[in-house]
Amino acid sequence: MSQPTQMPSATSRPGPLGGRLASGLRDLASRQASVDETLQAAVDLCVELIDGCAVADVMFLRSKQSTVPVASDALSRALAQAQQQADGGPCMTAALGHEQIVVANDLRADQRWPDFARQAIELGVTSVVSYQLFLHRDDNDRFGALNLYGSGPDAFDERAIEIGEVFAAHCTAALAAAIAQEGAEAALETRDLIGQAKGILMERHRLTAEDAFERLSKTSQDRNLKLRQIAQVVTSTGELPT
Repeated sequence: MSQPTQMPSATSRPGPLGGRLASGLRDLASRQASVDETLQAAVDLCVELIDGCAVADVMFLRSKQSTVPVASDALSRALAQAQQQADGGPCMTAALGHEQIVVANDLRADQRWPDFARQAIELGVTSVVSYQLFLHRDDNDRFGALNLYGSGPDAFDERAIEIGEVFAAHCTAALAAAIAQEGAEAALETRDLIGQAKGILMERHRLTAEDAFERLSKTSQDRNLKLRQIAQVVTSTGELPT
């Protein structure tokens, strides 16, 4: 799999943060959207509103196999793969519940995950904050984390970390609603499958996460098929059904 090599820049966020955050959270709570759209909106808002955040994603972990159902940038999948290859990293540490919030201020000096740190730095990531997402636990334990990545050291101050915690709570609530409606296994399997399909479209066609999801949704509507069915075609063939 080809890996993105350019780390997106964290943009300047003008204007009062409190008002923008409140507006973003109201929109997130009020939108009549699928769980996938809600999660995607949450990670996009993280990049928009959290100072220092260049890339954000939600990662699921099962038997130490990671998937990224939603992300603000295709780089997230390379970072998830790096953690899986290194058998550890801040996102896996948070997802597995060893710590509810894991902060890595400077991976160049952090000794906790040297193999992951080396790969992350090569991808342009120096700072990471990961938040545990509370998912259904059963015999086939499934874990999750909301992850924020920064390009420079000490990218996230105390306020940024607190705002990220608010978004993590919204992601957990959205997943809990899906689990209650669809059942744990079906809900999380669907998130994984759609995330894989989005990742394929993002890499193959150089799309943003939002554009990739729009293509999946439009194809689902045009062909009168469930989004999961369209995602299955993409993960099997690498392309949308024609």
